[in-house]
Amino acid sequence: MEKVEFRVLRFEDCRSSQSELEIGGVYTGEIDKNRVYFTDQAGDNWTFYLNDTCELV
Repeated sequence: MEKVEFRVLRFEDCRSSQSELEIGGVYTGEIDKNRVYFTDQAGDNWTFYLNDTCELV
């Protein structure tokens, strides 16, 4: 999978208290079709959807 930078637009699930994710934050994840996969510092796996819950920067 290709690495991409993405901006979080909204969350589908609740974040753990140790997660660094923020709405509007820019992170590096891996893209596969229209999904971006990211693991936060709390070890939680996230799936973001292009033009829905995230956008590429």
